[in-house]
Amino acid sequence: MSKYIAVKIGLWLLIVFMMTGLFGWDLIDDMEHLRIEAKVVESSNKQNHYLHDLELDLHHSIDPVKEFLVTGDYRLETYFSHLHSNLFLAVKKYEENYPEYALIGVPEALEEIDGLSHEIFKLPYAVGNMEGPVILQEVMERTRDSIKQLSKQHHILDIRVNEAMRMMAGLRMDMHDEALGLLVVLLVTLLCLTYFIYSQIVLPLIRMRKSVQQVAKGDFNVQCQVKSQDEIGVLGRAFNAMGHALKERDKKLSHTRSLAAYHDKMSALGLMAGGIAHEVGNPLSAISVSLQVAQKKLILNDCDAAQTQLQIALKETARMEDIIQIILNFGRHEATPTMRNFYVPPVIKEAVQLAQMSPKKKSVRITTEISSALPKIYAAEGMLLQVLLNLIMNALDACQDKGNVHIHAFAKDDEKIIIHIKDDGHGIADDIKDDIFKPDFTSKARGEGTGLGLAISRELIHSMHGSLELISSDATGSCFQICLPIKETS
Repeated sequence: MSKYIAVKIGLWLLIVFMMTGLFGWDLIDDMEHLRIEAKVVESSNKQNHYLHDLELDLHHSIDPVKEFLVTGDYRLETYFSHLHSNLFLAVKKYEENYPEYALIGVPEALEEIDGLSHEIFKLPYAVGNMEGPVILQEVMERTRDSIKQLSKQHHILDIRVNEAMRMMAGLRMDMHDEALGLLVVLLVTLLCLTYFIYSQIVLPLIRMRKSVQQVAKGDFNVQCQVKSQDEIGVLGRAFNAMGHALKERDKKLSHTRSLAAYHDKMSALGLMAGGIAHEVGNPLSAISVSLQVAQKKLILNDCDAAQTQLQIALKETARMEDIIQIILNFGRHEATPTMRNFYVPPVIKEAVQLAQMSPKKKSVRITTEISSALPKIYAAEGMLLQVLLNLIMNALDACQDKGNVHIHAFAKDDEKIIIHIKDDGHGIADDIKDDIFKPDFTSKARGEGTGLGLAISRELIHSMHGSLELISSDATGSCFQICLPIKETS
């Protein structure tokens, strides 16, 4: 199984090799024949040159005899013997090199020419001797016969060269057709191999890469289309299994985060219990007093005064209902927070109201500055409320018994909402600025704080495709920035 793709590619390469061998064998065979014919032409041309030299040597070999009959110089006999000796050796060497092309009759004719020529050189009074020209005529006759024999060999070699040239021309045409056919076959085969590699390997990997990119964006529902049983198929199934495992892990992490956030909510409510009791107690006291006064007025038949007291009681009841609703909204546990479009100002108002119930508020003043006509944002309302409350409570801690906390909300580039939570407290030390967003980090004493750390706050904001940053902190105070998208982000 692990070698399945390798086997497929190996089979394709085998097909390429077989097609190359099938069409290329004839081409190789023709090339070999062409080489042989070229060798024949080369050998024949060389042999022709040899014969041509023999003809010239044979023709010039009788020149000393002719000159002797004119000058009577007997030293020409030695020169003639030298020329004829070299001519004999050349003929012998030719027949040794080309035994299949023997010079029939030429050696014998040379013997006769040699004998007749020596008869001329032995004539007394060669100049003017009538016998000399007669013998010379016989010598020239034998020479012409030898040259005719050499010419016949020339003719045979010319025929052989012409046949070889015609054969080479035919072979070249065949090789051209065979090479063209081989090129077409190789092109088609390689195109098929390329299609196979693209469809079976490259395309699945491209699809898998796109799936990986979707998983990297948080979409764990994506699945690779697995059709083959080879390594690519195994990889695709492994990827699908990984995506399923990541999806399950993400569910568990979301559940754990939800429980942690809910636990921190309850801790925050516990810390604010005194302030909540005070906020609820005041309306209850007012209601009790108003009802007592109304009872007395009814006894005295003063209905108008009784009605006034009842209206006061109803107003305080509505105020108490608002406080309880805010607390219920904050304390509600959402296993899977709902992302929707909503306006930010009401959430900021609820966060401020909850923070004002804290006993830590004391003399700290909380102010808000919200730009008009803020568009809706796409986020989880409960998550934003938790983060805002955490940042406001941290700001109250930084201010201690006095100071100011200012909340500024505005739109930026029609794409995002920016919320600044600024205090004029003691600021954050430089040596811990890089650690404040790390899990389990706290600069407060044990048992203090809201119970919702900055690490969880940043994680909640990130889950809404936003950001939470510390943009400034010094001795004059700190400023945190929340940035959330106005439109839904994929």
